[in-house]
Amino acid sequence: MKHKTFDRNRLILILLASTSLALLIATIVGLIYFYNRVNDYGPGGNEQINRYKHVYAFIADDTDDTLSNSLYKDLVEYGKANDCFVERIGSGLASNYSKSDLFNIAIYSKVDGIIVQGDGTAATDALINKADKAGIPVVTVLTDNKNSSRKSFIGMNDFSVGTDYGTQIINAARESGKGAGETVSVLILMNSQYSNQNTILSSIQEKVATANPVGPQIKLSTESITSSTAFSIQENVKDLLDGYSTLPDVIVCLSDINTRSVYQCIVESNRVGSTRILGYYDSDTVTKAIERGSVYATFTVATEQMAKFCVDALNEYKEMGNVSAYFSTDYELITIQTLAARQQQGGKGKDEET
Repeated sequence: MKHKTFDRNRLILILLASTSLALLIATIVGLIYFYNRVNDYGPGGNEQINRYKHVYAFIADDTDDTLSNSLYKDLVEYGKANDCFVERIGSGLASNYSKSDLFNIAIYSKVDGIIVQGDGTAATDALINKADKAGIPVVTVLTDNKNSSRKSFIGMNDFSVGTDYGTQIINAARESGKGAGETVSVLILMNSQYSNQNTILSSIQEKVATANPVGPQIKLSTESITSSTAFSIQENVKDLLDGYSTLPDVIVCLSDINTRSVYQCIVESNRVGSTRILGYYDSDTVTKAIERGSVYATFTVATEQMAKFCVDALNEYKEMGNVSAYFSTDYELITIQTLAARQQQGGKGKDEET
């Protein structure tokens, strides 16, 4: 018995040592990649990067997210114009690293600040606190981690966004052709990792409750998408909608990837026109769908303004030692009418997502 116990304990120690070694190797690989990216930036290598006053890291949940990619482009451009180098930690790596790994890479690289897409979880709170203890200020963007030691949150007013979603749901119900006594079914797709969507949902419910009782009744339901990668989210959305013999009259998507996944699923199943889609963010795929009448409307995020507030918040904290805890950014409702107005003004759409 003693011999078996010894072998079991020895096996446990070997497994723990192997796990620790694997994590160490992952961190080292990430560090090497980060330094190489820094050194490769511009023709001057280190001399080029050293001319910037601050080096900031951007950490996003999903490298395939169109909104995150657009925000990063604006962070780079605004950062360069304001003596800052912004690097997206984790992009271009051979494998996907966890948010914890990305934070460790940024901390060990001794960046001057971190811009992270928040999620409201205790796990990310702990990572932000770890960076703060290391002397690295963190600002959250899009979704907040208000229970952490983050210095500032940059995002939209979620209650206001929810109210506007509710207004569009009411408009879609009135245009559905259904009369008093009939029901307009509305499915709201949420992502469980983003706590701010609960505020949006509450605001939608409050607004819809004020709908004209003479018109059709609006029945709200919700489904939560729990996967973490773009591919698995698309698969989960497809499985969910395939389970409906009759699609809801309206589907509300509270994320960019959900919007594109719902639209793609409806197109592939030849059910365009059977439901109205209220989306999130104006990627090229979504704006083209609005032009075709396949998407009812979407809300765009002012990524240029968001990027400005992120960089300015870190710069202000680095220079002054304090900064406002919250910066509210603009958003806009995009419909076929607003797209027509854009074209008349010679406006250009977003870059096509990769």
